[in-house]
Amino acid sequence: MKTLIILLPLFIFHCSQIQWRPASLAVERGWSETGKNIVQTEVIYEEKDAWNPLSGTTHKKNYRTKFRIYEISGPGSDSGDPPIYSYEVGSWTLPGSVYFHSATNRLFWIQGTNDEYGGAFRFPAVWSPKGFHSFEPKNFQREDQTIFQFVPSPDGGKAAIILGKLKADLEIESPILIIADVNGQSSSYDRSYFEFPLTKWEETPEFKIRWSENSNLLYVRIKDHVFRTNEKTRKLDEAKEFPVCFYPASSFGPVGISPGGRGGDSNIARDMEPPLYKRFKDRPLVKSLRQTKDCSQ
Repeated sequence: MKTLIILLPLFIFHCSQIQWRPASLAVERGWSETGKNIVQTEVIYEEKDAWNPLSGTTHKKNYRTKFRIYEISGPGSDSGDPPIYSYEVGSWTLPGSVYFHSATNRLFWIQGTNDEYGGAFRFPAVWSPKGFHSFEPKNFQREDQTIFQFVPSPDGGKAAIILGKLKADLEIESPILIIADVNGQSSSYDRSYFEFPLTKWEETPEFKIRWSENSNLLYVRIKDHVFRTNEKTRKLDEAKEFPVCFYPASSFGPVGISPGGRGGDSNIARDMEPPLYKRFKDRPLVKSLRQTKDCSQ
């Protein structure tokens, strides 16, 4: 009986550890193209410990993502007011994939389709609080393709998308660049996107995309070569010159994990990363990749 009394609390504690409980990832944050808005992204899920404590992980299910868009009242600080827009989707979003465009009120992100966080089954999505329903990725993304990049243009009217077949060894087979119209001006019967087959694509620093300031073209770095899109010929032309920086890829976008602070996290003041548009410039242009530099800092 004494043994039972001693073991009962341990048994109860162990059972509590294998019950499903709420959890979330660190909140991510991104600037809009004007610096007037910030979007916070919080991935929420349920988790429980594995029966085998040596597995070093937990079981996870029922992913959801909450987007909160805040208006910035002054330079370098937020007002602490509630978000001006909130939106929720029933799955996870890929880290570093969330963008909010102030002028068009469009939210862009890459969304998963199952409980395998960060898995290959995902798609690009667009939402607007003003009502936006015309972006349909099924027009260009096949079921056997994984999306790797989804970067909206500075004017918010286009999006650059990298698709490919992800093999078991993580090699990307048959990569393709899509320039999609997200203005909502094309009917479902129109071809509202352009395709540019790529010779190779890897998720490494030697493979990058970057919009021009005026949103007219996209620069594509593939190892030791830089190309630019030509929508008239629907080909990639070798770029004779290109921006010295390939980061940021657009004038707005994610800037990393959000530290604690006002506006939904806590009452602790937080340091604000500078808006991306302040360092997004086409010039100076260079003619060699040896002249490019890391502009991520």
